[in-house]
Amino acid sequence: MNEDLLDYLVRMIRPLFPMNAYIVSGISGGDYIIQIDWKLDNNIHYPNKRSRKIMIKISENAIQDYLDHKKERGELYDNRLKNLIYQWYNVFNPHHDVGTTRLTPIENWLISKDLLNA
Repeated sequence: MNEDLLDYLVRMIRPLFPMNAYIVSGISGGDYIIQIDWKLDNNIHYPNKRSRKIMIKISENAIQDYLDHKKERGELYDNRLKNLIYQWYNVFNPHHDVGTTRLTPIENWLISKDLLNA
């Protein structure tokens, strides 16, 4: 069940990111973790340079609340989640000064129960 919901959430937010985005998802300690990055194609010196990585963490409490109220508020929660990620993505700067031989910076986005219910 948890993997089905995680797959559903990934499919739901996938269209918000570039077509060439690489998305990895998993479960860690009850939290859902979704990592996203993509090839930037804007640096002739580093043709394989990737964007800053986005790590979306959906807390276990938010997931449980989502599951507990899916029938009554499922569509509302889906829209809130998409809108939060859309807003954060719109102010996200994927560019960085790190070359391709070093780890790229990570941007952490936390979805908590309180944020989902705001």
